[in-house]
Amino acid sequence: MAELVFPAHIRVEGENKTIQSVEAHCHGVAERAAASLQGVGLAQTGYLMGLTHDCGKRTELFSDYIQRASNGEAVRRGSVNHTFAAVKLFLSRYHGESRDVFEKLTAELLAYAVGAHHGLFDCDGPDRKNGFEHRLEKEEALYAEASENFFRCCGPQELDRRFSDACAELRPIVEHLIELVHGREANAEELGFSFGCLARLLLSALIDGDRTDTAEFMCGEAPVANPRMTPDRWRECLARVERKLNGLKQDSAVNRARARLSQSCRSCAGLGDGIYRLNLPTGSGKTLGSLRFALAHAVEREKRHLIFVSPLLSILEQNAKVIREYLQDDSLILEHHSNVIRVEEKGEALSPVELYRENWDAPVIITTLVQLLNTLFSGEMTAIRRFHSLCGSVIVIDEIQTVPLKLLSMFQLAMSFLAEVCGATVILCSATQPAQEATAHPFYKEPEDLVPYDAAVWAVFRRTQLQEAGSFPLREIPAFVQGELERCDSLLLICNKKDEAGFLFEAIRDASLDCFHLSASMCSAHRRETLAAMEASSRARRKKTVCISTQVMEAGVDQSFGRVIRLTAGMDNVVQAAGRCNRNGESRTPVPVYILNCTDEDLSHLPEIQQARNATTALLAEYRKNAEAFENDLSSDSAIRTYYKFLYRSLAKGAMDYPAGEHGTLLDLLASNKKYATEFTAYYGKYFLCQAFKTAGQLFSVFDSQTQTLLVPYGKGAEIIQQMRALGDRYDPEALREMQQLLERAKPYAVSVYAWQLEQLKKQGVIDCICHESVLVLQADCFGGLP
Repeated sequence: MAELVFPAHIRVEGENKTIQSVEAHCHGVAERAAASLQGVGLAQTGYLMGLTHDCGKRTELFSDYIQRASNGEAVRRGSVNHTFAAVKLFLSRYHGESRDVFEKLTAELLAYAVGAHHGLFDCDGPDRKNGFEHRLEKEEALYAEASENFFRCCGPQELDRRFSDACAELRPIVEHLIELVHGREANAEELGFSFGCLARLLLSALIDGDRTDTAEFMCGEAPVANPRMTPDRWRECLARVERKLNGLKQDSAVNRARARLSQSCRSCAGLGDGIYRLNLPTGSGKTLGSLRFALAHAVEREKRHLIFVSPLLSILEQNAKVIREYLQDDSLILEHHSNVIRVEEKGEALSPVELYRENWDAPVIITTLVQLLNTLFSGEMTAIRRFHSLCGSVIVIDEIQTVPLKLLSMFQLAMSFLAEVCGATVILCSATQPAQEATAHPFYKEPEDLVPYDAAVWAVFRRTQLQEAGSFPLREIPAFVQGELERCDSLLLICNKKDEAGFLFEAIRDASLDCFHLSASMCSAHRRETLAAMEASSRARRKKTVCISTQVMEAGVDQSFGRVIRLTAGMDNVVQAAGRCNRNGESRTPVPVYILNCTDEDLSHLPEIQQARNATTALLAEYRKNAEAFENDLSSDSAIRTYYKFLYRSLAKGAMDYPAGEHGTLLDLLASNKKYATEFTAYYGKYFLCQAFKTAGQLFSVFDSQTQTLLVPYGKGAEIIQQMRALGDRYDPEALREMQQLLERAKPYAVSVYAWQLEQLKKQGVIDCICHESVLVLQADCFGGLP
């Protein structure tokens, strides 16, 4: 028999080609997967997955296929199936009628991971076929040869011993999940969802081990390892942060209150894993408080990663700036906020550009809510690969109320899984905490407050008073703005839509004002320069400063205005907008922040904003009737909770479960899968796993419209793009390192465009694809605005 080889492991250096054996690869993957899962007590399970995942490659047919490919012959990629054999190995050997339920579930979890490591499949899907049964029936002859050869490297007794070890590891986790859902109304559905999360966790470790081992062989050297954090290293980081905090002035009531809240966060370091609320007023120092807690907690609980999540790039940029300034060690930090690299999933193939992907293997990760949600639910291998990095982490989620309504059920169940199974500590930050207990699927355990409410401390940060401004058509709003400018030196107007902001900017700006415009269509470098110019204008005070913006100015921007006007939106948006007014206490008395109703605003294509606006309108009506019931304050806790109750009551049944049209809901597809369950899995027939993983992954999108990242030649972005072009499609370690550096430098020059925008630009012929066709760039001669 010819030497058995692995297809992705063909490294080209000039005319020389080398290949790696299946056995060497599988042992390498086994060690990596075991290391990834050791912190959650699943090291033996991880090792077994890695050892068996390429069982199907141990055949003459596959060996011949790869030898021909390595010789340069034309072969159809994926024409020789290799993923079914390992599935059959587990199910045929460990899923018989005599097996107990834990052994069967263990066999299914392992079978799914090894069968899906090059692409998800449905256990039960729209084709009404059972994915496990399909794999048991196919490739009988190849399986016999593959399993015989596998047992030459790993004998039956060793395999049985390793399977028994995996069962022993998984059993207490499964028992804990059953205990958690006991007594809950939707316990069967929630248990099925948790089993799906467990399958994703195992698959994530296998994918990462497989691709990392492959990448190392292809490059001819081990990738540069990120620093491994120990309690002592976290303690060093904490000491640096606290030295800077101790140097801050406490010369005002606000600064003294911030210091007190920061110390309160620090004192919670010894808390156990779980989900906590950090409910602090705007401007009270949530970023530094949460950083201080996260570092101290990492020392106490030996955490692997600190993950800081922001809903908007403007917030991420501000938070990242603060975190970098206080940590004083950029080597620890990874910023992941845009998918500059496009990886087309091609089954067993590993694209060279996969080596550029962010796998969240850094001590401190600063990312967006979109990237976190993709990690939890997207069907892309590159997103699933990151899931295991959430284990043993402190996950700080800023502005938690921005989780899309359609995702609330899945998000809350996934966070519960991370806290209860994966050793994660989740911090939900917001000055407008959602009433999650009123949702369809609340957290398994009610989150505790990290810092208890203190009326005296909160009163220090009350610098504004929310007021209704009345109703106006869009064309009359500029006159209202002009009237307010007579009473202040600076004004911020925040709109719901980009076209509204554009119209008002053009209508308001004139030579007597320093007028600025901000929107998500700008790359972050452009936004930063605009913010810097705006701050300089405010300091100079030669003219009055006006900013017309979309919600990118709502939070995470450390600038203060004399007046803020917010077109009616959700109360969370309104309160965040208010945080940009009188931010530093320039006025000793609260300054009005106006809620203005635009009567001809069309939000029909933005249903979530429309629903939130309607709930705010309902709250305002109640407030007009009896303001004392809300402590005469529209931003009070009672007002915010009333707002969320109005919002949740207005939603249709299943609206929080991610409605998916004819497919039902994504929550159901990832749980009980009543829509497509077959006789093999309905009510836990033959199999426990019944989820339509592939279908759900394909349907999932954080927003209703898919977006794509585009590099724009703004400022130094043009130079970076040219350097990328110069690298061409080179594929060697030096080129890979250089491209990694360029991709990091390119992040400030990236924008997200909707599919329709990208299609328009492609039709205009102004889009180029570079770097193995994986990076989209806008041509320099057409840069000046996006459609």
